[in-house]
Amino acid sequence: MINKMLRVFVVLAFAKALSSCTSSSKQEAEISNIPLQVEFIKFHQEFDNLKPAELPTFQSEYPVFFPASVPDSIWLAKLQGRDTIHNLLMNAVNEADFKYDQLQDEVEDVMRHVKYYFPEFKETNVVTVLTEVDDDLNVVATPQYLIIGIDNYLGSDHELYAGISRYKTARMNPENIVPDVAMEYAQLFVPPAQGRTFLDQMIYHGKLLYLQEQFAPTTAASYRLGYSQEKYDFAVNSEEQVWRYFIDNDVLYSTDQQLQARFMAPGPFSKFYLEIDNQTPGAIARFIGYKIVSAYMDNNVIQLEDLISVPATTLFNDSKYKPAR
Repeated sequence: MINKMLRVFVVLAFAKALSSCTSSSKQEAEISNIPLQVEFIKFHQEFDNLKPAELPTFQSEYPVFFPASVPDSIWLAKLQGRDTIHNLLMNAVNEADFKYDQLQDEVEDVMRHVKYYFPEFKETNVVTVLTEVDDDLNVVATPQYLIIGIDNYLGSDHELYAGISRYKTARMNPENIVPDVAMEYAQLFVPPAQGRTFLDQMIYHGKLLYLQEQFAPTTAASYRLGYSQEKYDFAVNSEEQVWRYFIDNDVLYSTDQQLQARFMAPGPFSKFYLEIDNQTPGAIARFIGYKIVSAYMDNNVIQLEDLISVPATTLFNDSKYKPAR
């Protein structure tokens, strides 16, 4: 009798998994057919190939990239090879040999996913620029352009990043562009946390990461989270222990800002004040928030566009979240 019941459960589980795969494949096929009108503009290359006399025409074509506060002498110095930093960055980007056609396809795939879940979304042209390695300008979505700071993705071990913290360079690889685009778009839809508790902030970041996953579903989780593979493995394998620490220390409804600095803010590691701290990824509470939101979506029938407005406490209570053992 027991064996018969086990066989039934196995068959039902297989049927459910098969149904889910079929539904997902149908959905992805539908998404792939969403029409877009997007031009991929390698602005950094077009600018570098200009002759000085062509600068005024180029400026009139892309005025947003030439603020009035910056004199033409700055741009001319770059064009004439007199800007050492610009020369170093251009050489590094050219040597990196980015696959721009592939990148365009991947970015457009993100846009299609965004448009599928949020039909009001308007796609824009994509522009690659040099930012002088400003990580605040990795990816910027504006009403006119999606701007990608291409010099921020040369590879985590690139010599130009030698003075940058390792936890930051972990997300400065070409593979991080697509998840960064997805996160930039997620931030357009998820409203800031209304409350000040640790749980409020954790669920806010969990919603962002969940939307990011839906917008870039084929991207590896480690790249979405911006973790090295080693740090990501630690987060996955230690989920239950981290959750137990949060529960045992009554942090969920605390408004202590130090908790957010210790567990929510990006950094080289999270601060449990234990011997294992150096093994942990920074902002590990964001990972837990993502797992809670994922559990909520698995256990409730709700559209993605409605998820973003669910209060944190309601979401947590209805998630039936149980950390992986």
